[in-house]
Amino acid sequence: MKKKILLGVIICIAVIGGYFVFSGKDADKAGVVGEEIIFCQGNDLTTMDNNVGIQERACALTNNMFDSLLTFDSEMKLVPCLAESYEWIDDKTLEMKVRSGVKFHDGSVMTPEDVAFTMDRINEKGSLFGNLYHGTEIIDGNTIRIKLNSPNPSFPNLLAVPYAGIVPKKVVDADPDNFGKNPVGTGPYKLKDFKEGDYYTLERFDECWNGPAKTKLLTMKIVPETSQRIMMLETGDVNVAYDVPPSSIQRIKDDKNLQLLTCGTMKVYMINFNCKSNGPLKNVKVRKAIAAAINKEEIVDKLLHGYGTVATSMIPPKAKEYENQPIADYSPDEAKKLLKEAGYADGCKLQLITDGNQTSTECAQIIQDQLSKIGIELELKVQDLNTTFSMLQSGQDFDMIMDFFNLVAGHADLVYKRVLYSDSKSNWCNYKNPDYDACYNSYTSAPEGPERDNLRKKANEYFINDVPVLPLWVEEKVIGAQANIKGIKLSPIGSHEYQNAEIVVTE
Repeated sequence: MKKKILLGVIICIAVIGGYFVFSGKDADKAGVVGEEIIFCQGNDLTTMDNNVGIQERACALTNNMFDSLLTFDSEMKLVPCLAESYEWIDDKTLEMKVRSGVKFHDGSVMTPEDVAFTMDRINEKGSLFGNLYHGTEIIDGNTIRIKLNSPNPSFPNLLAVPYAGIVPKKVVDADPDNFGKNPVGTGPYKLKDFKEGDYYTLERFDECWNGPAKTKLLTMKIVPETSQRIMMLETGDVNVAYDVPPSSIQRIKDDKNLQLLTCGTMKVYMINFNCKSNGPLKNVKVRKAIAAAINKEEIVDKLLHGYGTVATSMIPPKAKEYENQPIADYSPDEAKKLLKEAGYADGCKLQLITDGNQTSTECAQIIQDQLSKIGIELELKVQDLNTTFSMLQSGQDFDMIMDFFNLVAGHADLVYKRVLYSDSKSNWCNYKNPDYDACYNSYTSAPEGPERDNLRKKANEYFINDVPVLPLWVEEKVIGAQANIKGIKLSPIGSHEYQNAEIVVTE
């Protein structure tokens, strides 16, 4: 009897053990495709309401649940999405043909009323449209017209950003305060469950208008520590790891079970000079001296290991209406000369504020060393972005802030408006110039053509001559992934798409 019981236990253990092996490595060898893809990133999101959560960390998830009227291809060119086509009826009226038969996750069919509601909601809740938006008129069952307060040829690009996704009016109206925890969109994935600060699991939406996702479940895990994200990737606890630091790139490349995924981005790392400073930086020659003293190539080569490109403009190269902004060539001798002309022949003391990001901190240390060679003693101050924003709002004096500008709309217009326009909340350099504002106002409303081109070049001169900001490098997105995952569509704005992603085994 004891022998029979023992034999039964052995059989059970063998079966259970066989199950676990078959679900793991042997399952892969058998050609089984995984039912869940898990990716991890460092920061949690504050909401799943895609019209409110505009940060990259939020769009990394919500972009797989919502669709916008238009979207971008890998080269940041506009392509149709929930809108099949669009055309300008006049310089302030954009007509769009909306797709028919598109379903939301709750099974209801998207209507022009939902689109009009979403446009109004975006205008009320955020700053995406600025003062451009007037209203949306419903023409028929699949046609709307968006009315603007003033001409703006770049407006269609705003409709392609990931946080302009269409939401169902009835669902939002029924419980507006909780839509961020119970999101309903038209995308390939719908919310299954989540635990704030830990994970968010989405499941495939089989009735998605452009076809169901290839993988059943998609989970985003929040893993703040960089080293832990890399370790979880190596052990197979996650399939994809975002925010891979330059120091870990070779480690991933050397692991045969992993792969490195990269793409150019629309994110430009920069230094904001306080143009209203009470100290040396109010003098443009000091700003130009710093620009000439910083060796950007050293930053890209040594810090980024070549995964990035030297920025010669605040406008990323893939942006529509790109313009170069050649501020200064690297020349310590020229930098010293400019400092002397500014009255600081013996140098000066300045402070650079940066966040706690490893790459930013190490970059600040390189800049600190480079500026010391022209007599500038640079103090580094590390603080989170929320503290920096509060400091700016209160009007406190500062010298320099290292930051980045992510051009999610893919159009140069947004750089000219957000970075230097006097009343922009993103104007961290305190650049206030009525002449520039007037130039921008003429440019942004001008129709595409020679006049607009000339006005853009004129606006560009303010960046070059006044040096309110200094672009450092254009980010290259670096992602670590298991070698057997295929089909992730990388996004230059960080909103990577998983609709066609799958775990595929060839052995």
